[in-house]
Amino acid sequence: MKYFILIILLISSLYSYNQEDLEKYLVTKSCEECDLSMANLSNKDLQNSNLLGANLTGVNFQNSNLLKSNLWGTTLENANLNNTNLRASNLEASILINVQCDNTILKGANLSNATLENLKCENLSLWATKFLDTSFDNVDFSNAGAAYSIFDSVDFTDLKIDGAIFWNAKISNSTISKEKCKYLEKEEANLYENRCED
Repeated sequence: MKYFILIILLISSLYSYNQEDLEKYLVTKSCEECDLSMANLSNKDLQNSNLLGANLTGVNFQNSNLLKSNLWGTTLENANLNNTNLRASNLEASILINVQCDNTILKGANLSNATLENLKCENLSLWATKFLDTSFDNVDFSNAGAAYSIFDSVDFTDLKIDGAIFWNAKISNSTISKEKCKYLEKEEANLYENRCED
């Protein structure tokens, strides 16, 4: 039993935040390449944060304000972003896998070169969000608000967009099924040099 408890403590220590990093972040709102994994940062005003390259695995940001924050190159696997405001934030080259994202605001955010995998988001705001060379694998943006968003060099194959609003969105150099092309045209998206395939 003693060894079992030691193993549990060891495993949990491998997947928990660095206390010094957490304290530094809460005071300065800046913590580049630090480890905040599994930290509870819910219900906080964290706007204008600098978290460049940080490990945010399992972080709880629910109901927090990260307006205009820098999350370039962050790892957000299993993070909770429900009701999180990430408006005008930089998530370029970030990794979002198994993220909770209901009611998340990504209006005007930059998700270029990001990896999105196993996401199903309810009531997601993507107004004027930028996706350049973004990777989608089993991502559900159904009913999302994506007007004025920009998709360039994106593969729509594993991206569900049923009921999503794409009015005036700009979509170029992307791979799209014929069915999705028709849907995007009906939504009055602007399509340029895309490959509409069966």
